[in-house]
Amino acid sequence: MIKHFLETYGRAGKTFFTYYGKLTKMSVQSFLAIRKLHIYRPQIIDEFMVIGRRSFPIVSITAIFMGLVLGVQIGTQMGSMTAKYVEGGLVLRAILLEMGPVITAVVIAGRAGAGIASELGTMVVTEQVDALRTMAIDPIEILVMPRLIAGIFAIPALTVFSNIFSIFAGFVSTKFAINLDYDGFVKGMRMAFHGHDVFISLSKSLIFGIVLILLSCFWGLNSGKGARGVGLATTSAVVSSLIAIFVLDYIKIGRASCRERV
Repeated sequence: MIKHFLETYGRAGKTFFTYYGKLTKMSVQSFLAIRKLHIYRPQIIDEFMVIGRRSFPIVSITAIFMGLVLGVQIGTQMGSMTAKYVEGGLVLRAILLEMGPVITAVVIAGRAGAGIASELGTMVVTEQVDALRTMAIDPIEILVMPRLIAGIFAIPALTVFSNIFSIFAGFVSTKFAINLDYDGFVKGMRMAFHGHDVFISLSKSLIFGIVLILLSCFWGLNSGKGARGVGLATTSAVVSSLIAIFVLDYIKIGRASCRERV
């Protein structure tokens, strides 16, 4: 029984560190390839359109309904002794610090991340990646680096729009939920707003963007053979991206809370 336990978990540990080593190597190569950014400018623009513009509708819809739900939930949970304008600040900080960057990253992981993994996985299965290596073209430079650069710019930009749409939707829902007027909502936001909240929101989205793009590319390039292999790679990319987003969110918000206490 002990032998079976050691074999099972030893095999799992070996697999984990093997994949972790490959991911680290690919990540380092991707950042080093940025020095050739000028060569792949057209690919970067194309990937920005795929990750950014094509994700904008679904991100906008998600942000609007997230703001509507958040406004109603906070409004209905507030007691009668609490000033109504407080909800403006609660909605603002909840969206800036947590809901905006996290939900945007989750949506992009499901929409763009899955697309990247399936596209690269198909290229692996059809031996297009091997053809690039045969022509002395580094797949990391032409396939991963442009997507990484595009994600670095596109995902924080989408987060900004998501925050704006969510806050506006939160105001609309509070207007109907607790009859909070515009002046009261703005007063609450001004009292609760801190400049570093914007920095935290954007830094979160930047970190999430880098991680989910790298994970999606990694699983795509390490896809198994056949349609089943591509499907498993796509699933692994989305699942690992979601787990990484929530873990990093906890680490980031935990560090921010520690700084505020100090």
